[in-house]
Amino acid sequence: MNWLDKKTGKEKRKIVLIALFSFLFVLFILYKITPASLVEIYPSQKTENAKIERKIVFQNIPLLNESEDKPLKENILVLGRAGQGYAGGNLTDTILLVHISQFDSVKKSALISLPRDLLVRIPESQSWRKINSLYALVGINGLKNKIEEITGLSVDRYIVVDLAVVEEIINLIDGLNVYVKEDINDPYFPGPNYTYQTFNLSAGWRYLDGPTALRYIRTRYTSPNGDFDRMTRQQQVIQLLKQKVLALNPLWDFPTYLKIFDSLNKHIETDLSILEMKTLYQIVKEIGADQIKSGVIDEKNTELLTGGQVPLGEQTASVVYPKAGQENYSVIKDFIKKILE
Repeated sequence: MNWLDKKTGKEKRKIVLIALFSFLFVLFILYKITPASLVEIYPSQKTENAKIERKIVFQNIPLLNESEDKPLKENILVLGRAGQGYAGGNLTDTILLVHISQFDSVKKSALISLPRDLLVRIPESQSWRKINSLYALVGINGLKNKIEEITGLSVDRYIVVDLAVVEEIINLIDGLNVYVKEDINDPYFPGPNYTYQTFNLSAGWRYLDGPTALRYIRTRYTSPNGDFDRMTRQQQVIQLLKQKVLALNPLWDFPTYLKIFDSLNKHIETDLSILEMKTLYQIVKEIGADQIKSGVIDEKNTELLTGGQVPLGEQTASVVYPKAGQENYSVIKDFIKKILE
């Protein structure tokens, strides 16, 4: 039994939330150490073109309210994808809506996870697709509108992260020395052209290059605790990554700093400012484990969905959709409302 098995459900939710915002805060630190003269300010981009050039965006929007005497409610859409050069690189297989609230000094949070295989109608179209393909088809605004339609919650901010950024930066610093707690044997790791590959990694100290480290933080199907184990590995690698980057010599390793900045700039899209990332991280650290709730909109645990095989284009795909009927999200909205209350 590993340490995570001993944790309660509340403690595990706390670990997931801290891991998520630890990742964002480390990106903030890496961005912070880049010389200010190299940082350019870009205006907000509202185009729906999925081929938009992705950059870290600074917008003239109010900083998250840190005052304890004023209510705060923020819904942040967090999307994760493999990135360019990987199978399904444009598919947002991680879709997480993070709700953070603060009132009378009481801070709370909720994590709402949506399944990547949810069948949805493409906005302003009669065509149907899995929700993980909407970002590539209709852009971030189209996806945000669909998330709002499904959940009944407004999407105030968003973050899109390519996991490829982890591989690139680890390669730039010549790998990481990682302690692997238990043997990993995943025969279902995604391969090229929608195939599977076997990923094996023995327990103990292992020196991981970028590609291996990326597999290490993405594998999940054979882990005892599934996504919780994966989040723990992600937090472990991010902390090691932060330590090694901050240990670089600002003078002799200056070219490496530039390459790290370029990689971050290519692989992150958000309308959160650097200061807002920092503020969110500070708020999250102060939220007690008993103040973090979670809801997984799925077929197995909540029984909100049903599923089957449907034709999508020239292929037959496995999908899920509301039991109440396709595009009928009333029960899902009620479920989320109870979580937030």
